[in-house]
Amino acid sequence: MNEKNNIQRDDEFIRKMMQSAKDQAPEGLKYRIMHQVETEGAFKHQQTPVKLRERKVLKDFIGIFGLMYAVLAALIGGAYLLKGKEFVLSSGFLWTIILVAFVFSLFWLMSRVDERLKDKRLIH
Repeated sequence: MNEKNNIQRDDEFIRKMMQSAKDQAPEGLKYRIMHQVETEGAFKHQQTPVKLRERKVLKDFIGIFGLMYAVLAALIGGAYLLKGKEFVLSSGFLWTIILVAFVFSLFWLMSRVDERLKDKRLIH
């Protein structure tokens, strides 16, 4: 029992020594720290998170293929006016139309791949 009392007294003595050795922060320091925390919190909420780019698939699709159909219409119209109906229906002209459609489709595909790679770079 005597040992328990000694241990308790030693514990109390150590607690008192630690409490007296603790430095108390001045009230002004506490105010400045809280003000800094609130200021940083206010700035953090104003920043918008980096979002992935909106996918503009339909807009790009309509833009690129709309232009393709305009080019095809001009090409067919010009060929019909200059060379006639027989030239427009020939296989050589048909291959020209297919080539134009392929080039525009390839351009659309490359724009989609580029957009996808940019999104991946933003994520990682």
